[in-house]
Amino acid sequence: MRAYVDQRAGMAEDGWSAAWTFDLEHWGTCGQGPDDDAALADLAARCGLGAEALDAGTLQVAERVDRAKTGDETVFDRDRVPATEAEREATLAILDVMRARTLELVRGAPPSVLAYRDPHRVLPVYAWWQTVGQLALHTADTESRYYLPLLGLPARERASDLVTELEESGAHVRRVVSRMEPDLASTSDRHGSWTSVKVLRRLAWHERGELEVLARLVEEAAVEKEG
Repeated sequence: MRAYVDQRAGMAEDGWSAAWTFDLEHWGTCGQGPDDDAALADLAARCGLGAEALDAGTLQVAERVDRAKTGDETVFDRDRVPATEAEREATLAILDVMRARTLELVRGAPPSVLAYRDPHRVLPVYAWWQTVGQLALHTADTESRYYLPLLGLPARERASDLVTELEESGAHVRRVVSRMEPDLASTSDRHGSWTSVKVLRRLAWHERGELEVLARLVEEAAVEKEG
């Protein structure tokens, strides 16, 4: 399997590296860690390859980009290839499954759980999504009001309540992605470089990654309430 390393991507933690794969079997999978090796090890684990994947050649680095040199939000050469229908379909399938799970958690959460915040969770300084409810809203904000507009695709306004927002944002993104041209590209000083493939892989990754945190926070809130 081929890996693509975004050095100093700073997604989960400031200065951390991110390792991606474009393999359809693991579409939207991203490993992260304090350095390249840690990010690659995390990617290998998430793809079920085992700790020896790099040494054994099962996981090979195809490309590295360094944000210290290229600036924020760069692209791999692989991102510049027009998106395939298989990549579009894989993204849509992942979005369907992830949104159903997010809605299940949010619908089942009382106000006290939605307001729960883990005081020990470390976030980037710009992250406002501290509580369970804020994290779920951040998922919709990112897909409908960040990723899509970066390629000139239509954004949408927030709905008045969280469940409606998640439902309507998910439907909006699926409609737009279904019609999205496969070779869109944009570059700006503020937001860096984006392409159709990059938006698809980020959409396939983002909610899945946030769901890991969301489910943990919901569980912690329930335990705290019982205690």
